Order: sequence, then C-alpha cells, then structure tokens
Amino acid sequence: MSYIIYSGQFEKGTQEQQKAFIQLFGSENIQYKFDFYFHWYNIIHEYGHCLCMHYGSDIVGLKQEFLVNRFAVSIWQYAGYENELNFLQKMMNEILQRIKDPVPNNMSFTDYYTQIWGTDEIMKVAVYGYFQFRNVQMALEKREDLETILGEMGIHKKISGRHIPYKNYSISACTAKEVLYDIRKLLDSLNIEQPSADVELVDDPSIQCANL
Repeated sequence: MSYIIYSGQFEKGTQEQQKAFIQLFGSENIQYKFDFYFHWYNIIHEYGHCLCMHYGSDIVGLKQEFLVNRFAVSIWQYAGYENELNFLQKMMNEILQRIKDPVPNNMSFTDYYTQIWGTDEIMKVAVYGYFQFRNVQMALEKREDLETILGEMGIHKKISGRHIPYKNYSISACTAKEVLYDIRKLLDSLNIEQPSADVELVDDPSIQCANL
C-alpha cells in the first residue's frame, strides 16, 4: 500500500489564501513559520495518519488527530529536536493568544470539537485552525514517550537510544521530502514495518493531507 502526503506552499497560494494564513501565523516571518509548521512538523503528523491506516488502527476521526500530534511530538523529541519543539511551542502559544477561541464557555475543548466533527462548522479555517494549534500545544505540553505512542498506534516495539544524527534543516517547502525520508529512516532503524510513502508539493497552501 502506498501513501502520498500532499503539502501546499504558502508562496504559491493566492493573495486571499495567504491572507488567511497571515491571520493565523501573523505577518512577521510568515514564510518561515508556515514552512516550519507544515513542512517540518506537520509532515510527520500526516505520516502518523499513514501509519495508523497501515496498522489498521481503530482510533479514528478526532481521536486520531490527537494521536498523530502526540506521535509527531514524541518522535521529534526522541530524535533530539528539543530546541525545535520549544520554538514550535512558543509559536503555538503566540498563535493561540492571537486567534479567537471558538469553544463556548460552557463546553470543554474536546466536547466542543467532538460535537462539530464532520459538520460544516469544522471546515471553517479559524475553527479548524484553532483545533489543530491547540491540539499541537497539548501534545507539546505532555511530550510523551515514543514507545507509548507507537503502542497506541498498534506498533509494539521496544525503543532504545536514537539511531540517527541530529540534522540542522534548512526550512522551506523542500524540507518536507527530506523530513519524511529521515523519519522513515529512523523508524527503519527501529525495525518498524512501514508503508510506502512520499510527499507531493502542491500550490494550494490549504491542502495538507495524506491519501492512498
């Protein structure tokens, strides 16, 4: 089974699309922040979905979104990218202070998004954006053990010391393919069976997903 991770590029988007992301990330260093989030961090989030599908996980929908964010954070932490995760956490904190919290006062974050999951409401950029950024923030606050997260995904392996050297990535759209290759290589070193997967860059920056 083969998966493609489609990842849009900020610089190729329309003015309207770029404006929507500027509202989320802020105008300062927008290109770098977009690429860091989507082409360094989110590529592994999307690959987490591929692994869940490959292993036939019964954790789906909203709960799978929580799981793959925890996976992405845990594997970057395992690989030694503490400084990058700290920068990402700072980004998430700043974004969540800037954008409106759509969750009603009488509801919890999880209850609200469980209620609107699969409806038109979740498709609104501000509503879904808040969901993902808060979700990532929660995963960063916990920074759980990789072996534990893999077990929840149906991948039961004993994990020891990391097997790949730290790499200083040059952050851009091109980072996406490199990141996926390196994380797959890390999982290979842990003798974890993986599906075939690749990254395809597309123009529309709102497209960030994994498909068969």
